[in-house]
Amino acid sequence: MEHETFGKIVAALRKEQIDFATGRRWSQQKLADRTGLTKRIVSKIERGRQARLDGEVLQELAGAFELTSLERREFFAAASQAADREVVRADLDHREVFERAWISLGAVGLPAFLMDAFGNVVGVNRAMVAFHGCNVAQINAAKSTEEGANLLGMLFAPDAPLRRVLGNGWHSKAMTMTRQWRAMTLRYRHTERYRLLYSALAAFPDFAIFWSASREQLQDVNSRLRSHIYTHRIHGPVGYTVFTDISLSGRGDLYLSTYVPQDPSTIELFQHLAGDSQHALRLAPWP
Repeated sequence: MEHETFGKIVAALRKEQIDFATGRRWSQQKLADRTGLTKRIVSKIERGRQARLDGEVLQELAGAFELTSLERREFFAAASQAADREVVRADLDHREVFERAWISLGAVGLPAFLMDAFGNVVGVNRAMVAFHGCNVAQINAAKSTEEGANLLGMLFAPDAPLRRVLGNGWHSKAMTMTRQWRAMTLRYRHTERYRLLYSALAAFPDFAIFWSASREQLQDVNSRLRSHIYTHRIHGPVGYTVFTDISLSGRGDLYLSTYVPQDPSTIELFQHLAGDSQHALRLAPWP
């Protein structure tokens, strides 16, 4: 990733910060004050004119933005000046990466879904559709919304089926997914695609609240592993851990998330939902 691109990411992160004394977004001077850098250096970083970005400078920036461990990983990766296409081996075809992930999605005998780095749900398996009590009409309706088949959109849209069936588990799901989304999208904050998606999500009142809360609650996020125990409105009490596997490609990452049951009743439920066929349903295009 070139200095100019990294500078745009830094500028985007700066503009996300609010100076509560004035109610305004951080200026370059404010970021300079928080990091101990000069305004001139901050300006050069954001314009891609700062040739040397050593570890101390990056640590100061990450600290000022209060990035979690997962966010810091993405931030430092962005600063390395290496793009996805340069990190991934040139002989690894992105279509092959997708095919392997898609086969895994269809083969796993547990509720699972596949999403991209923007949280767009590329596909779901039969067990996941059954777990959330969705039908084809509801899935097609989600695909046709402004934000598309996006997991956060499915969580925060007031009339979304997913929000209704989660019951008292909706709050923890929404918060953990918002935190994870912040990390997943960090390297793309400067892009038009991110801005359009964020704008669509910001139209949901609860999203704005959770986005702010995920910044204010300084609980570190250092793992994509997350557990949920709640009363599902269709299936009753459930308990499971979400395991996420990442497939890398030159066209971006793919995240395969699988619900692994924690107790006998949830094991029995998931076995019943899986049935005999794990045909996967495509929701969003990739790449």
